Amino acid sequence: MASSQAVEVLNKTSSEPIYTWSVKEFQDLYTRMGTGAFIMSERFASPQPFTIDPKTGAKDPIQWWRLVLYPHGYVNEPDHLAVFLTTSRSEYEKRNQVKSRTVQRFWFELFRVDNSDAKSKKPTLIASRSFKKSDFVFESQDDSHTLGTRKLVPFTEIFADGKDHNNVTLIIRVHIINEVPFTRDSLNERTKPFLTSFEKFFMDEKYCDTEFKFDCGSKIKSNRLFLASRSECFDSLFKEKELSLDELQNLYFDSVTMHLDNLKEMVIARIGGVVDIHTWDQILKFSLKINEEKLQNIVILFLQSNWDEVKQTIQMDRMLKDGQFDWIGVIENLVTKKILGN
Repeated sequence: MASSQAVEVLNKTSSEPIYTWSVKEFQDLYTRMGTGAFIMSERFASPQPFTIDPKTGAKDPIQWWRLVLYPHGYVNEPDHLAVFLTTSRSEYEKRNQVKSRTVQRFWFELFRVDNSDAKSKKPTLIASRSFKKSDFVFESQDDSHTLGTRKLVPFTEIFADGKDHNNVTLIIRVHIINEVPFTRDSLNERTKPFLTSFEKFFMDEKYCDTEFKFDCGSKIKSNRLFLASRSECFDSLFKEKELSLDELQNLYFDSVTMHLDNLKEMVIARIGGVVDIHTWDQILKFSLKINEEKLQNIVILFLQSNWDEVKQTIQMDRMLKDGQFDWIGVIENLVTKKILGN
């Protein structure tokens, strides 16, 4: 039963970070931890949205987060610092069966403090990375979701003199903004379609080269190139900007709808490029859904190379409990190859 607590949100447009994580003596973590190993920050809450207890008036945060840091690089990315924002459902979200959590924008700032410099301990900004509207999708009561970057900054910029034994403190600041009023009805709102339109590109034979048919029998004609050019995410794809997995999946369906085969292949390649320990199960499930063998093979190769780590994840545990034949067949095929050393 849904909680009777009121849900409120304030429009947060301040540049103030909601959380600052100070990682002291980072050089020790870098030298002692292997590539692919990570540490996590303490749990922290967004200042909004929050519930208000009707009896006491006390405010209780709805959204809780943690940062994930790879001190010696992500798997197969040993030259860059990797940082992710991760979350799992709060009690409120579990109680109200919330399927996803949407933020309008979040970004990281990375500062370095050179503790060996006695003259100045002032933090130096060495990297920042911004992420557009993002959906953190939950598939089960215990599921967590992670978004971030495997290449926030090269280690050569952290150890500017090339000496990894110098005493360095890293400061990571995370900003999360919800600019849209947050109500119970909007909790489960998913990303809206990316495509926008101009009237002259519809139903004019001079421009139209594709046709959409609706269940009611109506038809509408438009131009495939225009539709692609009016998509902000297609534009980001062309410019090789970083896109979330949800955005890439939506772009795939857009390209299929518009019969843009070359763009579809570009999107598949980009999706294959974001396969990692946090996303492999989602991408494998997506590849099975669209029957895309090339993407399936990319995931299988990742699983073969990282089997010892993957088999201990929550994602693998969830897959093993899933009775669908396709999932079990994939696992059996993978294990057979691993045992035979193929």
